[in-house]
Amino acid sequence: MVALSQRQIDILFTIIGCFTNRGQPVGSATVADCEAINVSSATVRNVMSDLQEKGLLIKPHTSAGRIPSWSAMRFYVDYLVEHGELIAGPELDWQHHVETLGDGDVESTVRSAGLAMSQLSQLTSIVSSPEVTQMQLKDLHLSKLSEKRVLVILITQDGRVFNRAVRLEEPVSRSSLDRMQNFLSEQVVGLSLREVRHRVRRELEAAEMEYREFMRRALEIGRQVVEMATRSELFVEGTLHMLDVSELAHDIDRARDVMRTLEDRERVLDVLNRICETPRAQTLIGPELGDEWGDNLSLVACGYFNDGRQIGLLGILGPMRMNYARMIPLVEHVAGVLSRELEELA
Repeated sequence: MVALSQRQIDILFTIIGCFTNRGQPVGSATVADCEAINVSSATVRNVMSDLQEKGLLIKPHTSAGRIPSWSAMRFYVDYLVEHGELIAGPELDWQHHVETLGDGDVESTVRSAGLAMSQLSQLTSIVSSPEVTQMQLKDLHLSKLSEKRVLVILITQDGRVFNRAVRLEEPVSRSSLDRMQNFLSEQVVGLSLREVRHRVRRELEAAEMEYREFMRRALEIGRQVVEMATRSELFVEGTLHMLDVSELAHDIDRARDVMRTLEDRERVLDVLNRICETPRAQTLIGPELGDEWGDNLSLVACGYFNDGRQIGLLGILGPMRMNYARMIPLVEHVAGVLSRELEELA
């Protein structure tokens, strides 16, 4: 963390507060008028000049005021966390809104967490679904959709249901499908999805010598569906809030690029996966998000846990000038409630 005097910190944080609220460059007169800043405008100008030399303030060409750089926001967030200056306790008006989540199943609980964060923050929320590789498979069903299409349904012990329509190279009869279902059930029910994936792959390698054609086809069906089921899902709520961000609202091409990126599951998961395994929220600011997101957005994200193991991530994506003092505890609180709800479901 860059070394600053207390006066420099006070003036920098005042500028950040004004910029967060208004989204406009902040002038020395505005800072000097603040109650917490008991110095003249000339002194404020000198300090602002020093902060600009340190790379913490930027002076837009069209304005006499200054705006904080992403490194200033990084300093600000780290200072808030280190000094315990996040909003907490009875000041938070959202705690009673997030007492319980969902309707008794994993997917609705996870979706509810994202919806609650988006509604309370008025920003875009992102939640990755719980990892399922350790979850045991409770049941498996194959249903014929047409001569060459089969619906495969997997049900895990915690009640999650995965289904996928699989296209076959050759037609399949109802009796053959029943035999495939019985064969696959004997092979995989009771195993974790990670074990199922390894077993199916292993059995496929040996299938040429040991199994009849319908068994090889059954294993191939199982492989396709298990590969799909073990990928994390992604729930994004409040995408349209991005249009309320002034930095994007005035740049339609930029807004369109961000919306497209939010639709790219792999790119969003890549950003989430940069968050270390910790029950405390972490913040990626501006360029830390990656080139595809631009330099004026930030993500506050936190892991949620089951039995002491992180099983997913959730976060809030918004402008770099978001209210971190409020968003960080909000994300941590929702992550804690979600962890508790999922432990009860398990």
